[in-house]
Amino acid sequence: MKAEIIMVDGLSMVGRAESNHWVPMDGDEKYGGHEAGVKPMEMVLIALGACTGMDVISILRKMQVRLRKFKVEVEAERAKEHPKVFTKVHMKYVFGGENIPRDKVERAIELSQTKYCSVSAMLRKVAEITYEYEIVDE
Repeated sequence: MKAEIIMVDGLSMVGRAESNHWVPMDGDEKYGGHEAGVKPMEMVLIALGACTGMDVISILRKMQVRLRKFKVEVEAERAKEHPKVFTKVHMKYVFGGENIPRDKVERAIELSQTKYCSVSAMLRKVAEITYEYEIVDE
């Protein structure tokens, strides 16, 4: 896998990887950024949520569970000293639909967390990762 990141102006950058989709990134104004894009550590949280979310959706589809809505909310705490890595991450999976079976939801999340999500596996080496879920019957 390869990626390239190009400076636009100050700390404003764009990056793309092999999928060829550009992503704008930037930093805080107090560090010379323009706050014109997602910050790199925010990208890590977004990547985590997307990685596990795609796993869970795919697994539930294979289990023939139909979702009307789905989201992952991710919160993290960072170390106080540099490098300010994540020390704790908490995810909340929210499922919307009719008669969504809890056992299948729990199994899908477990498989994502223990087997499939590579972003979660990497972050788990430096941070405590916890999660919860909610099923909203629609």
